[in-house]
Amino acid sequence: MIQLNNVSKRYPGGYDALREVSFNVAEGEMLFLTGHSGAGKSTLLRLLTLIERPTRGQILVQKKNLERLPRRQVPYYRRELGVVFQDNKLLADRSVFDNVALPLVASGVPPREIPKRVRAALELVGLLTKEKLLPAVMSGGEQQRVGIARAVVNRPPLLLADEPTGNLDMQLSDSIFDLFHGFNQHGITVLIATHDLRQIQRLGKRVLTLKDGELVRDSGSA
Repeated sequence: MIQLNNVSKRYPGGYDALREVSFNVAEGEMLFLTGHSGAGKSTLLRLLTLIERPTRGQILVQKKNLERLPRRQVPYYRRELGVVFQDNKLLADRSVFDNVALPLVASGVPPREIPKRVRAALELVGLLTKEKLLPAVMSGGEQQRVGIARAVVNRPPLLLADEPTGNLDMQLSDSIFDLFHGFNQHGITVLIATHDLRQIQRLGKRVLTLKDGELVRDSGSA
């Protein structure tokens, strides 16, 4: 599913955010990416989503070489990903339904199919009755679940999450991570960048640990 071979990312000024990182992720696997602030977790996710490209090394996702992927193909590649952000990135002036529908509209899904798929995604995250609300009237946990519904509405084979529960209490964090675990049990490959050691220990999945841009620990190999 994912292969990183000696991947490095250097920013202007000579700052190395990642240095010679290599690992494989099997299809259908769930794993955590952890490390201190500035260790390189978010940089790695930006490379996987093609927000940025590596300075050196090779990244393969579903056998696609991301370094060689033409710019015009990037939007199509991203449609195969589900991405969950810590700050949700919801559109404040759009309803829950419209926020979740955005990836379907962008992908050219026939309009008659969109309501069924949006409501199926909202049902998965327990928000089917709140499709008409605006994000501003919802709790932080509910907003995060809207973001998760939007990430999975396109039925992606790969789900990436960057600190998805950083602003949530323990109970809400448990419910969000349980959602990710449920998606994984249905065959979705899940990679979560997180500081939450309690969740890592609770779910007992493989852990990749970054330190100063280097992969210093891999609790299991794919």
